[in-house]
Amino acid sequence: MTRFKTVMLPALVVGVLTLALLGAGCGGSSGSSSGTAGGGGGSGSSALGSDYAVSKAGNVTITMWWLGDQEVPGIQAWMKKIIADYQTLHPNVTVKQVVQSTANWTQTQSIACKGQSGPDLWYNWSGTWSLEQAWGGCTVPNQAVLSTADIGHVPNVSETEWQGKSWDYPLYRFVYPLVFNKKLFTQAGLDPSNPPTTWTAFIAACKKLQAAGIQPIELGLKDGFGGEILGSATFQKQVFSNYNDLIKMTPNGDFTGQLWKSWIEKAAELKPYVNNDVNSLNFGDGLAKFQAGKAAMVFGTPGVQQTIIAMDKAGASVGVMKPPVFGTAAYADSLVNTGNGFQVTRWSAHPEVAGNFMAFMHEPKNLDSLYAMTGIFPADDRWSGSHVTSETDKEMLGWLAQKNVNYPANYYPTDLDVNGNFVVFQGLLGGDMTVDQAAQTYQSVIEKWRKLHSSDLQNYTSWAAGN
Repeated sequence: MTRFKTVMLPALVVGVLTLALLGAGCGGSSGSSSGTAGGGGGSGSSALGSDYAVSKAGNVTITMWWLGDQEVPGIQAWMKKIIADYQTLHPNVTVKQVVQSTANWTQTQSIACKGQSGPDLWYNWSGTWSLEQAWGGCTVPNQAVLSTADIGHVPNVSETEWQGKSWDYPLYRFVYPLVFNKKLFTQAGLDPSNPPTTWTAFIAACKKLQAAGIQPIELGLKDGFGGEILGSATFQKQVFSNYNDLIKMTPNGDFTGQLWKSWIEKAAELKPYVNNDVNSLNFGDGLAKFQAGKAAMVFGTPGVQQTIIAMDKAGASVGVMKPPVFGTAAYADSLVNTGNGFQVTRWSAHPEVAGNFMAFMHEPKNLDSLYAMTGIFPADDRWSGSHVTSETDKEMLGWLAQKNVNYPANYYPTDLDVNGNFVVFQGLLGGDMTVDQAAQTYQSVIEKWRKLHSSDLQNYTSWAAGN
């Protein structure tokens, strides 16, 4: 199934939404897969990941496809250093990297998988993004190329657990707080050191900002991204205590039931406090207006740390807060995060070397330099965050330490996102859609999806059964 990613907005750091269209490249091993987990080559040794003896692999070249700075500004410079260090440590290995385009990334993966030819490892997002590659026979599980210890240090592997194994090895985490302008809070008589934590207090704060002549929330929904981010990171997670229940909704859930409608009712309450031109602005445009000081709050996106850095450098004082709580489920009071990383392809002739390279990226000194060079949070418990000086980063890391709650959109089909979240939020906040109409939109989308994707439906059923 062809899919496209919708949430990664790295250029928001400068308030401009761009997806660099870089030429697709090929390379690495090809056509040599035996069809077994672990690829067609390798020594068959039980020592995997960081324990693998790379020297005995002989002179090899592994190729990596990924998205580079399109996902995390500054990470290409980090990767260049990592590759150089790895090749110095293992002179028998050459690592070739190819930066692909975000715009057609899943199509590029699909073509490679059909031909069983392409890179030895590739980048992927968590949840269904990675599992669809597993379901399609494109990748091997982490357990085929990494040691138990390697996997155990990365909690976000839980986002891709299926059939007793995990299928993506996250390198870093995206987080989704609300970001607010402290000066505008003070101007409206709000205490910036105590931002609202409950939904009732949040709506009251919006009213107070509005009464002071300040735009409470700036948002752009024209391109749809905002609908996904709001729906997934702020609202949907609040009605779940585990995502097994969410996975089960894809094969047989009722999206017109009160559970799903309860968060839609809260989302509809935002309408008086978002900008009137919400459907005329792209998500990046809305963030740019917030960065320019024209609104008090914005919903955070991937790359939010760099947005804060840019605003601090410009002299603006900003804070972060968790999405205000209205739900009573276990996930309601939390900061959502998702871990994104790498998978080893099924056709790789050198899966053990690829696994060792993935493990090398996770060495503590490399995780330290990842944060230092990009501001992104590493997805590994060996990174303590002890060198973090940013107050907003400290706050967010504290929330993540309390509760690891992942991104709900990773647990249902993209159709429910693009034709559900995108459309519903445009209708609720920029149109005249009612709560009942919004719920029916989701139900209609999932019913159509179920009829067209019987094999995927079976995969969701087995995924739910194993969690």
